[in-house]
Amino acid sequence: MTRHSFYDSPAYKDKQAMLTKSGWQKGFYSHRVAVPEVRACKRPGCDRMFEAVHYDPKVFCSRACAVTVSNSERGGLSILTRRKIAIAVTGLPGFNKGKILVPRVEGKCPKCGNVFLTQRWKNKQYCSAYCAIRDVGSRPTSPRAARAKAGIRPDIDAELYFFSRWEANYARLLNYQGVRWVFQPRTFQLETQKYTPDFYLPDSDEYIEIKNFLSDYSKKRDEQFRKCFPDIKLRLVLKVDYLKLQARFAPLIKGWEFGTMKDRMRVGTEVVKPGAL
Repeated sequence: MTRHSFYDSPAYKDKQAMLTKSGWQKGFYSHRVAVPEVRACKRPGCDRMFEAVHYDPKVFCSRACAVTVSNSERGGLSILTRRKIAIAVTGLPGFNKGKILVPRVEGKCPKCGNVFLTQRWKNKQYCSAYCAIRDVGSRPTSPRAARAKAGIRPDIDAELYFFSRWEANYARLLNYQGVRWVFQPRTFQLETQKYTPDFYLPDSDEYIEIKNFLSDYSKKRDEQFRKCFPDIKLRLVLKVDYLKLQARFAPLIKGWEFGTMKDRMRVGTEVVKPGAL
């Protein structure tokens, strides 16, 4: 059956586009919008919840739960089958035993100078985690911290380079509250490393550090800072504090950045007046 030529005419295409646009405006296709819904895992004994769009047939929260249910319905291998497999593989050497499948390359540690072997795809720079921490800790800004959403935010400043969404959002929050701030104005020399807090608030004469969590390395750095500079005020904004601020202020601040859809769904609608920080 041949295709009618009028289907390709500009007039027909414009008419269909107008009808489709009108249908979206009237809400005829709202059911097609992929809005995540919360579901309960179908595995007996699992009380976890997960998100999925309405057309996704997913009923388990993870592969582990799906495999558990599928294997229980399918049943395990019989004793006879297990014995046949055991007899078939007995005495056979491992096919890849003792072989190096991926050629290794040499690397030189920039901290201690030792030469080490690694796979090319790993892009490994240090011979050990100890050398990596010693080298990273001696820099004002950790390159590992820059793995977050780093970049310039034109709505805040055309030149400042933030190293994460959290730093940029906190700067937006300070602007919303009318609080004067300076981004990373000073680097402190501690006993074994250097430290540059994220913000300095001139009005309250205190430094602010935004941290997702405190690792052993961060705890040691914080202890050294308070020991070396006991007269300087430093306030940590940890994950629990940041999420509370986000839930209260994100609906009020234009351009607030969210890491995931789950973070966006956590945000409430509580109205907070300026000055309530």
